[in-house]
Amino acid sequence: MIANRPGVTAARRAALGAAAMLLALAGPAHALRVVTWNLLQYPDLDLAGRQPKFRTVMADINADVLIVQELQSAAARDSMLNNVLNVVEPGQWTGSGFFTLQSNPVLEGGAVFWKPAKVSVGNLTTFVTSGPRDVLAARITPVGYTALPATFRIYSVHLKAGGPATADSTTRRLECTDIRNTLNVVPAGTNFLLGGDTNIYGAYEGAYLRLTESQSDNDGRGKDPLTMPGNWHSLSGYAPYYSQCPCNAGCGAGFSGGGLDDRFDLFLSSYGMQDGQGLDVVPGGYFAYGNDGLHFNDDVNGGGFNNAVGLTIATALVGASDHLPVVCTVQLASKIAAASQIDFGSAIVGGTAQRTLAVSNPATPPADALDYSMAAPANFTAPGGGFSAAAGAAASNHTLGMSSLVAGTKTGTLTVTTDAPDSLSKTVKLSGLVLAHATASLDSLALVRDDSLDFGARAAADFRDSLVFVHDEGYGALVARLAVNAGVIAGGGGHFSIVGGFQSALVAGAGAAYPVRFDPAGATLDSTYDATLTFSTSDEALPGAAAQPDLVLHLVARAVAGTTAVAQGSEPQALRFAPARPNPLTGETRLGIDLPQAAQLSIAVFDLSGRRIANIADGAFDAGHHDFSWRARDARGVRVAAGLYFARIVTPGLRGMQRLVVLP
Repeated sequence: MIANRPGVTAARRAALGAAAMLLALAGPAHALRVVTWNLLQYPDLDLAGRQPKFRTVMADINADVLIVQELQSAAARDSMLNNVLNVVEPGQWTGSGFFTLQSNPVLEGGAVFWKPAKVSVGNLTTFVTSGPRDVLAARITPVGYTALPATFRIYSVHLKAGGPATADSTTRRLECTDIRNTLNVVPAGTNFLLGGDTNIYGAYEGAYLRLTESQSDNDGRGKDPLTMPGNWHSLSGYAPYYSQCPCNAGCGAGFSGGGLDDRFDLFLSSYGMQDGQGLDVVPGGYFAYGNDGLHFNDDVNGGGFNNAVGLTIATALVGASDHLPVVCTVQLASKIAAASQIDFGSAIVGGTAQRTLAVSNPATPPADALDYSMAAPANFTAPGGGFSAAAGAAASNHTLGMSSLVAGTKTGTLTVTTDAPDSLSKTVKLSGLVLAHATASLDSLALVRDDSLDFGARAAADFRDSLVFVHDEGYGALVARLAVNAGVIAGGGGHFSIVGGFQSALVAGAGAAYPVRFDPAGATLDSTYDATLTFSTSDEALPGAAAQPDLVLHLVARAVAGTTAVAQGSEPQALRFAPARPNPLTGETRLGIDLPQAAQLSIAVFDLSGRRIANIADGAFDAGHHDFSWRARDARGVRVAAGLYFARIVTPGLRGMQRLVVLP
C-alpha cells in the first residue's frame, strides 16, 4: 500500500488522492459515458467467480456505451449482455453481434454494447491491420440528434502486447500506422473516439506517435485527453492514470498481476472533440475507473480502502479482470428549443407591437452551450448580436417587434442561426395585423360627427322613440373597431333620455343603436325643448388605441295641444313629416311631408344595424305637400326581409325618424 511505502509523505498521499478524486468524482454529471474494458478472456477464466464482480462494477459505473476486448465467443457476448448488463440494469442494454477480431493462435473478439434510450449504433464493421487483431468500428448517434456533427465514430482496438524494446513494439507501430491511415480517409471534421487496450508503455512509442503526430493529413489525428509525456511505466507521478493491473499478487489464472503500474487502456479523440465546442470530451470526465491514485503497484483495494469507488467495488475490480475500465465522458452538441411561429395579433397604426421569443438549449448537461443570433425579416425587429444558452438552463426571452407605421397584414420569417448541428438555421414564422384607426360617425356612409334629431311638433300622445346609430365609418378588415364608451344628454329639462340607459358597445360593420325618447310629461305646451347627446368614443383596446372625436347630436322636440290640417289647395304653413301609411306594410307604404317653402330633402331607409338600404328622395323640392312611396325593396330592387326598419328625413329645420314594420 502506498501509505506504507518509505518516503511517501502525507502531503503526497493527499495530493494523489485529490487528483484521483477530481478525475473520478468531481467531474460534471455525465451526458454520455463511454467505457472501454478488456474483460480478460471472458468467459473462459472462472466465469462463476468473476461474473458477479462484473455485475458489481457495471451496476455502479453508469455506462451508456461499452466497448470490450477479449470476448471469446458469440456465447460470451450473450453472457455479458444477458447475465451482466441486463441483470444490473434490466432491459436497458442491447448490443452488436460478436465480431471475430483474431482467430490464430487463439480466438478473440469484441462487441459494442449500448443503451438504446441514450444512443443508436450503426455502421458496425471491422478493418484489418498489420497486427494480430482487427479493429472494430461503429457510428454512435445520441438519441435526439441526427446530423453527422452530433455523432461520432468509435474504434475498439487491442494492440499487440509486449515490451517497449521488442519486436512487439514495432508491430504496435505498424498497427497504428494502418489505423492512422484508415482514420485519415474519414471525411474532414468527423468526430471519433479510439479506445481499448493499447499495450503502449509511453508517449515515445512509435504506436502512440503514429496516432497522435501531425501529418500532411490530420483528419485522423488523435488527441490524448491527458498530457503525459515520456515513459508511463511504473512511475508514481502517473499513478492516478494507470489501468493495468488492479491486482498485485495472488491473482486468478491469466491475470498479469503486479498492481497498477501501466496505462495500457486509454481513449484518444479527434481534435474536434477537444475544442470546447459541440460534441466534446468533458474536462475531468476522463479517468481510469476505480483508480484513486493511492494504490500504485498495489491492489486497488489495498489497505482495505478505495477513495474513488469504495471498498466493495474496488474488491470486485481486483477479481474481475486484469484491466480497469476507462471512462470517457462526452458532452453532447447543443440543441435549440424555440417556437416555430409567433402571432403578434392586432395593433393599431402607431402602436407598440411586441412579442417574446423564448430560446433554450434542451441538450442534456453537460452539453455544448447554444450559440445563436437572430435576423428579422422586413416589418419586424429582433435583438442584434450573439447570444449563448447553457444546456438545461432556463430559456432566454428576446423581445421581437412588429412595425406599425402602415396598416396591413404583416408576415415574414425570422431566422435563428445556431451552432446546434441538427438546427443550424431555425426559422420562426411571424405574422400580425396592423389596423387603421376607427372613425366615429353618426352615418354609415359619410363622416358625420355633428347632427340633429328633431322629434317634431306633436301632441303628447304622438311622440315615438327614435333610433340613433353610432358607426365606425369605413370599417373593414384593416380598420380597428370603434369603442362607444359614454353617451351623455345635457339640457332639455330632463325630457330626453336613452331608453334603458346608456350601454357601451364595440362597433364593427353594424352600427350601435341607441333608442332616444322625448317624454312630454310635464312639458310646457308650445315650448321647444333642446338638448345635446354626446357620444365619447375611442379605438378598441389594442396597442396604439387613441380617443376619437366626440359625436354630438342636437335633440329638438315641441309638445303642442293638437295638429292643424292644411287647407286643400293652400301652401303648408308648417314643416311636417306625416306618419307612414300603411304601417305595418306588406307591399307598399307612403310617406308624406309638408314643405312651407322650397328646400333640399332627403328620405332614406335604414335597417336595424344602421345600414342605409334604400334612398326614397334626395334633391330639391318645391313648397307644398309631397308623397313618396317605398315598396319594401332595397337599392338593388330586392325585397327586404320582414322586420323593423327606419325611415329618416333630413331637410333644413327638420331631422326625423319613423319606424316601419315590414310584414312577411
